[in-house]
Formats: sequence, C-alpha cells, structure tokens
Amino acid sequence: MTSTTSIAANFTARPPRGSVVRFVNSYTLPLLLAAVFIASAISTPDFATFANIRAILINTSIVGIIAVSMTAITISGNFFSLGIASSTVLAGIVFLAVSGLTGSALAGLGAAIVLSVTLGIMQGLIVGAGLNPVITTLAVGSVIYGLVAIATKGAVVTAGSVDVAWLATWNFLEIPLPVYIFVLFTAVAWFLTEHTLIGRNIHLLGANRATARNSGISPQATTIWAFIAFGIGLGVAGALNASQLHQMQANDLAGLTMDVIAAVLVGGTAVSGGEGSPTRSALGALLIVALGNTMLLHGLDNGWRVFLVGGIVVVLVVALHVLRKVSTR
Repeated sequence: MTSTTSIAANFTARPPRGSVVRFVNSYTLPLLLAAVFIASAISTPDFATFANIRAILINTSIVGIIAVSMTAITISGNFFSLGIASSTVLAGIVFLAVSGLTGSALAGLGAAIVLSVTLGIMQGLIVGAGLNPVITTLAVGSVIYGLVAIATKGAVVTAGSVDVAWLATWNFLEIPLPVYIFVLFTAVAWFLTEHTLIGRNIHLLGANRATARNSGISPQATTIWAFIAFGIGLGVAGALNASQLHQMQANDLAGLTMDVIAAVLVGGTAVSGGEGSPTRSALGALLIVALGNTMLLHGLDNGWRVFLVGGIVVVLVVALHVLRKVSTR
C-alpha cells in the first residue's frame, strides 16, 4: 500500500507539463520585476538611489511577510483571509501595550505572535470544519476591528516611554532589521512549504481535497497548520509596523488587505489552490511596492496610484492565467 507521504511527494514533485508552463511558473515574475526596475530607473531620476531602494525594501517587508504567510492558506484551497488589516492592527496594539507594561519590546513581540496564532487556530478550526473561508475571515476581521475600536475608543495607542523603535531601526550595512526578518521568514516558509510533510499535505489538499482525504490527510488539521503560519506572519508584521510608526490606532492600514492579496495573486498562487510558492509571493509584494513607489516619485496622487496598481494587477493575473491555460492544452 502506498503511504500518504509518498503519494503527496509524488504528486507535488510532478513537474508541470511543457516547457512553456515551466517558463511561465519560473521566470515570468522575475523577468517582469527586472523590467519594472529597469524602466523605473530610466524614467525616474531618484528611483535607483540607495535611499529609495532601501525605502522600497522596508515597505515591502511588512506586506511581504503577511503575503508569504498567507500563501499557505491559498495553496490549501481556502482562498484568502479578508481580516488582514484589522488583525495586523490588533497585533500592533498588543505589541505596544505589552511592551509598555513590561518594558520589553521582545515581550510585546511574543504576545503579538501568541495572540495572532491563537486567532489563526480558531479560524482554522472553523474553516477546516467546512465553513466558507471568505465569510469566516471577513466576519472575524469585522469583530476584531469592532473590539479594537471599542477598547481603544479610537485613541492612539503607544508604548509610553519604552523604546520599541529599535526593532524597526536597528540595521546592518544600512539595511534595517525588518528587511532581514522578511528574507529569513520567506526562506523558512519556502522550506516548510516545499520540503516538509505538512507542506506537501497543504499542496495536495488544495489540488484535490478528495484525494487528500483518501490519502489519510486531515483537511481540518492541515487547514489549521496553514492558519498557524498566517498567524505567525500577522504577529511579526503587526509588531514591526507598530515599531516603525511608534503608535497604532483602529483605523490604520486601510489598504493593507488589498496589497497583500495582490502580492499573492501577482506571485502566481492559484486561487483554487494546489499551486503557489512563498518566494513568488515575496517577489509579488516587491513588485507591488516598486510600482507604487515609481508612481509616487512621478507625483501621482493616492487615487491614481491605487487605480493604476489595481489595473496592472488585474492585467497581470489575467495574463498569467491565460498563459497557463494555453500552454497546458
């Protein structure tokens, strides 16, 4: 009898059919990213400066960490979480509050991660039981926003006199700590997704739920693992964002949810599940932030930046989908 491990391994190790599919999956996004950077450097005088590239990397770190952590949810066939912004704000507020009470930013970071993972497990239990993930995460996000707004009365939360800024400002070779955390987080997520049993189970569950169940894979347990990874990312990103801003309030990060979803989609993760990679989501986040940065340097206001980035994302996602469809016929 073939073991669950071998079935999952054989399934996920199977290469896509045709060289075009492999090219699309492997090289489209890196080539597109390189083209955007070259075009921006030529057309925008300040784009290629060290200070601007550093700013792009810093901004990418927050969106990227969440996009990388949410990739497991999408690969598992559970779409997205729509409570990203409110959950990240909650993690940031908990980070600031616990840091202020204990005098330690690390204690605040730990509390933010523990709370986010706990909320992730709760959502994983509900979604794994069969409830719609979009409705579940949207409802949880609304509840979290309401509770934060009620608890804080809309006021700004800080860590008082406790220094939490070092978490965002400590740097090596002029590159701040959040960028290194983003790179490390992506590397760990890639290894866990591509080279562990739970990663293979997540792929198989998203590709074919019935086959996964017949292979002895528990949909509920696998979904919970995906949401745990997401909770860790939310906790880390929330703490880093709060340490950058030195404060947080309920209405912050209004555009974060769409930026994260756009990064995952541009990265090529299939909405239907079974296909995707944390590294591609990380590159997708870098592309989204670079496009926004170029438009900002050209003096476009926020409305035009949101409109154009959204339009470009739609075109890219449709083009990638069509390329894969055509190449697999």
